[in-house]
Amino acid sequence: MPQTVHEVASELLDVGSFSDVCLSVLNRCLLADGRFEAGRFERGQHSSASAGAVLNGVACLPFVPAELRMQARVRGYALLSNEGTLRGHDEHPGDGTTSWSLAQVLLGVARDPDDRYVRSTNFACGLARLLALQDRSNGSWPLRADDVVDPSFAFYPTLLFERLTRHGPYVETVREPLRLTTEYLLQIASSSEQANVDAILALSALDKIFALGKLSEEQVSQYTTCKARLVTDLVDEFGNLQVSDKLLQNDLQPRWHSLTWTALLYACTRRWGGVQSSHNLQISARLVSSFDRSEMGWRGPSRSQGPAASWASSLALLNVYLLAQDLSVSGLGVLEYQNLIKSEQARKRFDVVISFGGPDRAVAQEIRDHLVGAGLRVFFDTDFRSDLLGEDLAILLQDIYFQRSRFAVAVLSKAFVNSDWAGNWEWRAVLARMNKQRQGYLLPYFLERVEVPGLNPTIGYLSADQLSPREFAEAVVRKVRSCQR
Repeated sequence: MPQTVHEVASELLDVGSFSDVCLSVLNRCLLADGRFEAGRFERGQHSSASAGAVLNGVACLPFVPAELRMQARVRGYALLSNEGTLRGHDEHPGDGTTSWSLAQVLLGVARDPDDRYVRSTNFACGLARLLALQDRSNGSWPLRADDVVDPSFAFYPTLLFERLTRHGPYVETVREPLRLTTEYLLQIASSSEQANVDAILALSALDKIFALGKLSEEQVSQYTTCKARLVTDLVDEFGNLQVSDKLLQNDLQPRWHSLTWTALLYACTRRWGGVQSSHNLQISARLVSSFDRSEMGWRGPSRSQGPAASWASSLALLNVYLLAQDLSVSGLGVLEYQNLIKSEQARKRFDVVISFGGPDRAVAQEIRDHLVGAGLRVFFDTDFRSDLLGEDLAILLQDIYFQRSRFAVAVLSKAFVNSDWAGNWEWRAVLARMNKQRQGYLLPYFLERVEVPGLNPTIGYLSADQLSPREFAEAVVRKVRSCQR
């Protein structure tokens, strides 16, 4: 019998009731006098940035009673003054209104189906104050005016603008700020030479903008290319996740710091390949394993003992809920999921490599785009120009095709057979791999009838007269995922 999301979440954390954990965390976050716990539980100090984490984390979950969710949103709204400023930290009363905290609190308030608070003067003033902080010359988001600038600060404004763009009175107000933020995020994604928190946050935010239909044709191409590279680079050739926690701080007064904890990135990457993808298995494993049952919460990246943290526990619960939801939908049991995590290190770097003749590049790229959109790690030549530059391609491609890939897609045609690389060096590597293992490795896609030297006629194939490139790619996705179990 299929498990409910609540049952899956409870089993993931090994607790009697996931709902009870949510209630415990939220009640500990809500302090007297309308305040929100600043960091570690039991400190008894307010922080509006932590309030944003609570509003967009545990206070969103359906396992929290509706009246308590509403109470949290009302408290969040009450942090906004009629001038659009936020209540400051108890120790630093003037240090509450930053782009980071404003965007989170406004987003938390905007989540209420009843938009009376969104249409209020206080909300409008808070939004105006947030927009005034954006650097209109390049679309970036300083923490405060003339303060530190970081890509992380663009994440929550994007989520806020995406919500306000879909409905409400601020569609025109946020149109230009969203356009500028989009250009900034694309720049961050394009300039990231390796997988890191900045690139993940940027591309996750761009996912939202893409879904809105707000990317031009040129921007879609740039976004797709950047995402392909990022998804591939999230895991190295040994199967290890290549993303670490990010500490951000400034030395200006008033001082400020923040942490981006990789265990909370599941909400950003979950659609990139689904729950069984290598990077999602490793991110979610960090999330679940760092839960402290004695504290009924999470400390975040800190390894020191002591109470759990309000912001980490609030956002971790949201991520556990999303993970449980994905497991429930996929039909993957918690025990199966745990076994997948245990065997993760045995996986290869690339899920799929694509071999094709030059004239068939458009078909191969269409296949690549769909595979990457499904979250698979794909080797496609133009995505790795810098890696190929100056290398002995015969040796490098032999290594990629023979050692570092799980499946090879070959787009077969006369152009393929006549190609010096695809029909010669790459094909030799494919044949060598096929001779080494019995399990299926080659996934052939014929564009036309052609005799391919060395190809066993008994190997199953698909052809263009049966399936379009996109339909073939969907079949490849199903094949890869079925072999992950």
